[in-house]
Formats: sequence, structure tokens, C-alpha cells
Amino acid sequence: MSEEKKNVHLTKLQKAAILISALPEDISVQIFKKLKDFEVERIVKTILMLETPSKESVLEVLKEAYDNLKEASPVKIAPDHLKKILQKALPPEVLEKLLNQTFDEEEFKTIFKELEKLDPKMVANLIKNEHPQVIALILSQLKPSVAAEILQYIPKRVGVTNVQEEVIKRIASIEKINAQTLKIVANTLEEELLTIGAGAEETLSGIDIAAEIVNALPKEVQVELLEEVRKEDEILADNIEERMFKFEDILKLDNKAIIEILKNVDKNVLMMALKGAPQEILDKFLSNMSKRAAEMFLEDMEVLGPVKKSDVEKAQKKIIEEIKNLINKGVIEFGSGEEYV
Repeated sequence: MSEEKKNVHLTKLQKAAILISALPEDISVQIFKKLKDFEVERIVKTILMLETPSKESVLEVLKEAYDNLKEASPVKIAPDHLKKILQKALPPEVLEKLLNQTFDEEEFKTIFKELEKLDPKMVANLIKNEHPQVIALILSQLKPSVAAEILQYIPKRVGVTNVQEEVIKRIASIEKINAQTLKIVANTLEEELLTIGAGAEETLSGIDIAAEIVNALPKEVQVELLEEVRKEDEILADNIEERMFKFEDILKLDNKAIIEILKNVDKNVLMMALKGAPQEILDKFLSNMSKRAAEMFLEDMEVLGPVKKSDVEKAQKKIIEEIKNLINKGVIEFGSGEEYV
């Protein structure tokens, strides 16, 4: 794909970020001074998330802004360069707030994205001797699928401790992590993880993260791990299991699974559940019915009229229970617990 074609996919915000980064520092400072706080924040976030563009890409962006421009220097988007410009452009209190809420947060995310690119076995070897709480903090920052892969390479037992069980329990218990804590944790990793700035708290749903990680594990590992957690804390195990399938997750099921659900759930309960569901979920069920059945289903839904939110939620819970029952029986598959022979 040519550079010109690549630039077609750049948003206006991305082009603005490249343009500001490519300009001489003193001009960039003047531009930032003219922008509103929320505009500065958006530009900064975009610059930090951009991959370093080639000189050709920069030239194309600049040509859009200046028809008579003949040359451009490569873009400079390093965090230190950006901080230098912002220090000149913004009052100290505004800069501090921006760095705490935006800059460090984006840099922090970038570092863990880099960690996700490493071989899971290598990451597991790197962190396997850490305390389960430290392992939990690291895995909670990664994609569930990546965290699940890494978790499988962590030794199952160290002495009497089931490390995998402990890690999942601790992830599920996470409520908030201070960025300074993550900086300390990152210092135990490789050199590229040493620079994480302290800043605002990151609100996390530990139970949801734990559930997604368990979902990404092979089926037999899921069952065994949850059994181990249940021995120690039945409520925690139930909470994790509850979140292992949400009503919106129906969109992840294949057509065969949807057909099985239609066979096994009460039509009236399904109608009530779908009353408050996104259109995509309704369409998924309708597309697995005959044309006539789908028409009748929609007509019956219309006859229902307005319904209470509490009744919709109750119906959705019943559908989820039936889906989980079908998953446990092996009638339908969910997650990555597939077996190969």
C-alpha cells in the first residue's frame, strides 16, 4: 500500500498531531498556547498513540496544509520532546494536571502494550518468582487472552501455594491501582518497563478482568482453577463465574449455538430479554429463525409493549443461566477452551 493511500485513513486529529509535531518547536509552542485545554489533551493523546510516521507520510500531511511546501523534516514525537514544548506553552498547574491525567496514562499503556508483544513463556519466566499479588497486577494490565497464555506458563504450585489460583483470586479482588504502585511493579520487569510515571488512579473491575482471563483458558483449566478458588472462597468463585458470560457475549456465539439456545429457552422469556437488548443481539436470533418465525416473533414482541427494566434484567439472567448450562454440558462452546485431536 502506498504512503498516499495510507494517509487517506488518517483522521483529521491524527493529521493535526503529525503537523504540530513536524513544525519547529517555537511554532508548536504558539499553537498549543492558542488551543483550549480539552484540545491540547486530545492532541497530546493522539501524538502519544501515533506510530512514528515516515518522512513521506509527514510530507503528504504537510502538503494538505501548505500547497507550496517542498520539504519537511521527520516528525519528532518522543515524550521528552513533547514535554519540553508543553512546559513552554502551558501554565505549570495546567501542565501538571495534564501530565498526571493524560501523558503518564498513555505512556503507561504503551509500555504494557509492548509487554504484550513478548513471548508469553518469556514473560512467565520473568515474573514466575514474584509474589502472586505482583503477578496479578501485571496480568491485570494485559489483554485477557495474553494474560491467560502467560498464566498457563506460571508454575502451578510453589510449595503448598497454588500460584495460578492465588493470582486469579487477587486479580478478582482488585478495585483500584495507584500508578505509582504499577511503577514499582514495572521496575521488576525488563528495562523497557522501567519508566512509568506516577499519576492518577486507574479504576479497574478486578472481577471482570479475572473472569475474562479464566474465559480465555482451556476448558479443563477453567474448571480446575475455579474449583481451587471455590475451596478457598466460594463467593469469589461464584462472582467470577457469574461474569464469565454476559448477555452481550451472545454476539460472540456462532449460529449453531444460537440455534441450540432457541431450542432450549422459553420463547416468552427470550422475548422479554431481547426487549432491552442491542439491535445486533436481536438480529442474531432473528437471522437463525425462518422468515415466518422471525416475523411472528417481532409481532409478539410488539404486542408486549413497554416493559419494566427489572423484568428485562430478570429474563436476561434466565437466558444467561440456560446458556451457561448448555456450555457446561458441552452443547455449545464459549471462550477458547477448544480441544484439538
